[in-house]
Amino acid sequence: MPLTSADLADIAFFDAPELRADGTLVTPYRTITGLVSVTLATQRVVIAGSEYLTLNRDEPVEVGDTVVIAGATGGNGTYTITAIVTEQSFDVTPAPGANGTGGTGTFFYPAGATKIGLKVAGHTYATSPTVQGSITQLDAAISAVNFDVLLEIEPPSPSTTYANTFSGNTVTQERWRRLDATLIKTIDYTYTSQKVTTEVRKIFAADGTTITAQLTIVYTYTGNTVTSATRTRNI
Repeated sequence: MPLTSADLADIAFFDAPELRADGTLVTPYRTITGLVSVTLATQRVVIAGSEYLTLNRDEPVEVGDTVVIAGATGGNGTYTITAIVTEQSFDVTPAPGANGTGGTGTFFYPAGATKIGLKVAGHTYATSPTVQGSITQLDAAISAVNFDVLLEIEPPSPSTTYANTFSGNTVTQERWRRLDATLIKTIDYTYTSQKVTTEVRKIFAADGTTITAQLTIVYTYTGNTVTSATRTRNI
């Protein structure tokens, strides 16, 4: 027996545009104008009666899609769809900041890699059942190793620039910046009787302000000789 349209459900198929989607708000698959309401208390959005979310649509709105509401009297923002309630209403998260009417809803697919499964049995780091989930886990694992390495070595040049700060004849801070001028690493030194007693090493995320790793080293001396160095991983 041949397949008919009644046998097919769009949610069971991933079209090429869905698989290509990278999760960014660049290429919408649909826009609905004339929203009826955005309600804070119920986190519900109601669309115009002449529109349908899934009925007779080649690109039905689905749970997990992103909707950007703009031009409403309130509730403008970016949301994830959590439920299709009726053909004219759906629920979103997070809760809208205010009630609103009117405006436009623009819909985007989530990243296609969140829908593609893969075998992860026996893996140590990539245990998510989706490609995107495993990539995220691997990125975190690799980043953790990179942080440990950067805490121990100087960031390589020429992809970074170096500068330092002096107090008198002693260096109180060393700084490494990426080529876009954001901080990647700093080392702050504390002195007692002209000897380094504490060293705080920090590694920064791409924004140059968020600390992703920190190591504090406390030195103990006998005379002018270092006899111990206590290392504490703060972050």
